[in-house]
Amino acid sequence: MKYVLIGILGLVVDFGVYTILTYLKVNVELANIISSTCGIINNFLWNSYTNFRVKDHMLLRFVSYFLIGQITTVFTTLCLFIFVNKLDFPHILVKIISTFVATLIQFLLNKFFTFKK
Repeated sequence: MKYVLIGILGLVVDFGVYTILTYLKVNVELANIISSTCGIINNFLWNSYTNFRVKDHMLLRFVSYFLIGQITTVFTTLCLFIFVNKLDFPHILVKIISTFVATLIQFLLNKFFTFKK
């Protein structure tokens, strides 16, 4: 349950930053990279201290979490590039769907690698 709540908070951070940046006319791919990175850092801190309560090897865990997060950022960014720039889909719809898929992938990778005890 905590993971879900933290995930929702991360989505608020991600989509909040993304919305502000796209409103300011930052291109969708760059806005996604920046906003996803903010969400990743937010979620790592919350998950480390409240959910998984794993405080050893924090730098190594952060690097692992960040790299896994960036893998999913690449996925969402590619989705935005293909579906928004090439196929003219609405950017917010692509962001929502690709983020949902990426979140599932990220949860599984982090559960079995980053926060493995």
